[in-house]
Parts: sequence; structure tokens; C-alpha cells
Amino acid sequence: MNKQRTMIILSACLLLAIAVVLFADREQYGNDEGMMMENFRLPMYEQEEGELYDYKGDVIVLNLWASWCKPCRDEMPAFMKLQNDYQEEGLSIITLNMQTTERTLNDAIEFIHEIDLTLPVFFDEDGVLLERLRAKYGMPITYVIDRNGKISEVFIGEVSYEIIEEAIQPLL
Repeated sequence: MNKQRTMIILSACLLLAIAVVLFADREQYGNDEGMMMENFRLPMYEQEEGELYDYKGDVIVLNLWASWCKPCRDEMPAFMKLQNDYQEEGLSIITLNMQTTERTLNDAIEFIHEIDLTLPVFFDEDGVLLERLRAKYGMPITYVIDRNGKISEVFIGEVSYEIIEEAIQPLL
């Protein structure tokens, strides 16, 4: 009886140990700090399409915007300056235009030309990422993603050069 009980306990411990090993390193995907940013593949400005993981290995700043959003417009020059200042250290600032929120399909293109936007622009034409990345709560939203794809910080609302610089420096 004692041998049988001991074997059951040892078997249960072994199963528990195997479960811990198998599931402990699994990353959770989502849109919150500490989660892995899920890949997406979308059309791009001046490019057929691209995907987020094209930039994996870099520190990524992903900015969600719309051309009618004043804070979105106001922060773009800071993002372009950050890209110029930190590109050599492995920073990639990419932008994601929420096409379904634009008044017309040309508004985003006009804004890109108006400010001579030099950053990569993805187009969420069907609103696939609008809800998934919390843009339904307002814009701009900026994700800081480490070199392994983990979300380090999420900023809802306008950010400055200094705010993003402080967020990226430990990751570079």
C-alpha cells in the first residue's frame, strides 16, 4: 500500500515537473507591457506589403496614427528625429495608419507628403489592428518593443522625443 502511494506521488511530481518545463517559457501574445507583440502583415506606403517581424532584432517603436489626429501630427517630427539619431544603434521607428478612421483614403497620403514623412508606414486598411491594438480608445498609441519582440512600454496619447528616448535607451 505504501509503495503504491509513493509511486502515485512520484508520478504526480514527475508530471508536474514536465508541465512546468514545457509551459514555463511560453510567451503570452497581446498588447500590454510584458507581452509579445504579435506579427502582422499589411500593405505599406511605397511598398507592396511588409510585416512587423521584418524589423525583429531592432528596438521597435510602433506608432498608431491618423491624419486627422492633431497629437498624431504633432509628434511625427520627433519620431523622425529619433530615427535619425538612433538608427545606427538598432532603432526602427515604424508607423501604422488606421485607414478605417480616415475621412478619405487620400488623407494619410496627403499628410505623408505634407510633412515629408521618412518613416515606414503600414496601412491598416480593413481595421484588423484597430481593435487589437487598442486604437479604438483613441490615438496616438505608441508601443516600445524590445529586440526579442516583447512590449516594453505602451503610451496612449502624444509623446515627446524625451519620453521615447528615455524608454528606448535601456533597450539599445
